[in-house]
Amino acid sequence: MIAQNFGRWNPRRTWRTASNVDKVRLYTRQSFIMVAVVFGGFGAVTEIIADRYLSGVFLGISAGACVVAVSRMPDLGGVVAKPVQIPLAVMTLSAFCSAGIALGSNGENGPYFWLAAILVVPLAGLTSLRWLIVGSVAAGVVLGLLAGPESGVSVGIVAGFMGLTVYMSVWLLRMVTELDEARGAAAALSVAEERLRFSRDLHDVVGRALSAIAVKSELAATLSRRGDDRAAAQMDEVRELAQDSLDEARELVRGYRSIALASELAGAQSLLEAAGISTAIRGSADQLPVELAEAAAWVVREGVTNILRHSSAENCCIEVLADGVVIANDGARIAEPNNGTGLNGLRERVGAVGGTVETVQDEDRFTLTTHFPSRTKESR
Repeated sequence: MIAQNFGRWNPRRTWRTASNVDKVRLYTRQSFIMVAVVFGGFGAVTEIIADRYLSGVFLGISAGACVVAVSRMPDLGGVVAKPVQIPLAVMTLSAFCSAGIALGSNGENGPYFWLAAILVVPLAGLTSLRWLIVGSVAAGVVLGLLAGPESGVSVGIVAGFMGLTVYMSVWLLRMVTELDEARGAAAALSVAEERLRFSRDLHDVVGRALSAIAVKSELAATLSRRGDDRAAAQMDEVRELAQDSLDEARELVRGYRSIALASELAGAQSLLEAAGISTAIRGSADQLPVELAEAAAWVVREGVTNILRHSSAENCCIEVLADGVVIANDGARIAEPNNGTGLNGLRERVGAVGGTVETVQDEDRFTLTTHFPSRTKESR
């Protein structure tokens, strides 16, 4: 899921605004492409200088096929959804042609060094470390027999080093991607748990009342058929039950029965740290007056939701002041158009108690500041 979108080159999205996984994938892919381009270019030049023009052409074709293969391999940061077998076959065949031409002209200093570095890059993304080592040793031995010990040792060392480097880069990229997916799964799990809790509370409040209403309505209907005057009293009770149920449902929807600033602060720290975000809580719920505590709790809830959904934060600070709440985090991304429904709703809630909400983004740091009007603090 993540691997399908990350690492795609988009001129409208700069390095500064990309997520950490985007940066790792882009860096990995571009590094491998740079290896193929630089080594292929230098190798082609050396072959031309040695008057092996056709060998240089084949080496350049091999380097180009390597670039195409890298762009198609997700393990190397590629995202092009096309088969990788054709560029790999072209790369390998061209490499053999280039090496064969050099060997045919008794070239002890052929393009073997450059070819070893180019071939290993995509192949390391398809095989295990054990086979990379075996292949490097085998390539060194074969070339040592054909072109001399010096060339064999050089190719074996280059192939082994490049193979190990590419293998470790692929492993790191996989770990970063899996950790980011785990982080997203943790956030989704927290949302799912909150929905389950809400549905359970809604069932407890509304389900019980509706059951009572159904029973009393049936009783009232039975009494009414008999002409019993108690039917009117039963319907009055039904009306009272319906009104009480409506009030409880409104209270539940508005604040999950009650939304306390202290519990929101504790829950925010637990949720963010579970998502791998280092969180610092400064101040306490006691610093705000009682009539402002619920609005402040909504600020904390919405702020934490935005951090999980719209950033790749690593650090967050939530500060409770005597006149407001400040939430700051790093890893902020450029805000997308028409994506401010949550903040608009938060402004309405805070505005209902005379407060204001301000947002400031400075490069990758985002700050949500809420100011409340000065009020006399009540005892809790």
